[in-house]
Parts: sequence; structure tokens; C-alpha cells
Amino acid sequence: MDSSLTVKEGIKDGLPIFLGYFTTAIAFGLLTRTSGLNFVQSVLISLTNYSGSGQFLMMNLYNAGSLLMEILISVFFINTRYIFMSTSLYPHLEDKKSVFKRLVTGFGVTDENFAVASFKGKKLPFRYICGLIFTSYSGWVSGTAVGFLAGNFLPDVVQKAAVITVYAMFASLLGGEAKNNWKVFAVLFVSASLNSLFILVFKMATGLSFIISMIAAMLFAAFIYTDEEVLGDE
Repeated sequence: MDSSLTVKEGIKDGLPIFLGYFTTAIAFGLLTRTSGLNFVQSVLISLTNYSGSGQFLMMNLYNAGSLLMEILISVFFINTRYIFMSTSLYPHLEDKKSVFKRLVTGFGVTDENFAVASFKGKKLPFRYICGLIFTSYSGWVSGTAVGFLAGNFLPDVVQKAAVITVYAMFASLLGGEAKNNWKVFAVLFVSASLNSLFILVFKMATGLSFIISMIAAMLFAAFIYTDEEVLGDE
């Protein structure tokens, strides 16, 4: 596909992502409310971060009483995949010289946006990128706002139950991958076992335990995975 991609097509491709982000962000908005944040703080997190897994991790560590530096390091590591995604997407951008356009594209790269953009061909005009990113981004931010405001009339038990749906979603995605590849389960087992050991046996702080477990799991994954599996050529 060439540079004929339009804003309209970007919006069209972003609508399914909008729906998925909107519903997930509602749970995040409820989580921030039950965590003691106000409306502005809740929406500001989604406006500036735009990272579902990173934001949920951030709030979980916050609720666990982790230090700010522990939260920063943990969120950084869990979001490092976006660096590689942005680097992979860069050669396909129609205008590579504009720093502003590269920054906007980099900020808007998520797992779903990256997957959609990657299948559009070698030339990605900025207008298409804007349509795709703005549509999905608005779903995430608006969903956060709606979720927080919904806490005004939803019972506490319902709010807390809604947050669990996010973990169910992650578990279903992970379960599907683990079913097809035993190495996914092996990495999961190493990470979960180390994290449980550090917290339950060594009484380590949640944030520090998560950081060490995540790094150890990454190193273990690098050891057992081949280059072909990582690049998807298998």
C-alpha cells in the first residue's frame, strides 16, 4: 500500500481499538478512584502515559506502598517494548525527517496500533498515523474519565470487581500464548516464583521484588528463545 492512506482510513482502523481501550480504561478509572486519586489526577495519568499495562502496574505498586523510584523503574522496564516497536515502525514512515512527527508517532505506539500500522505497507503518511493514534488514544482517555465518574454511583463492591476484569483479560491472553508455546509458561513460572519467593520468604518490598523478578525473567527468556522465534520467522 502506498502513501494514499488517509486520515479517514486511520480513524476507521482505529475504531476497533477505541472500543477495546474504552472498556479497559473504565476499569482503570475505577481503580484510580478506589486508590484515592481525584478526577484530574486519574485523567492526567492516561493523558501522559497511554500505556495500559504500565498504568495498571503503576497503580498496583502505588497501592502496595512502593517507593516512587521503584514505580518509575518498573514502568520503564515494562514499557521498553515500545522502544523496539517504534524503531521497527520508523523505516515505514513517509516523513522521517520531522522530529515532531516522529515524537507523535512514538508516543502513540501501542501493541494494537503497532500491529495495525505494520500491516498497512511500506509507506505510512503522518495523516494516517494521526487518525489511527487519535482514535485509539481518545478511547483510552475518555474511558478513564467515564470509569472514574462511574464510581459516583456504582457500589464499592462493583467497582472493585470491575478492576478484576483487567487481570482476567491479561490471563486469557497469556493462557492462549502459553498453550501454543511452553516457553511462555516457563518464563511466567520463573517470574511468578521469584516474585512470590522474594515477597513471602525474604519479605522484600513489592516494587523491588517486581523489578528483580522481571529482569530475571527477561534474561531467562533471552536464554531460551532463539533469534528466529523473537523475529517471528519460525
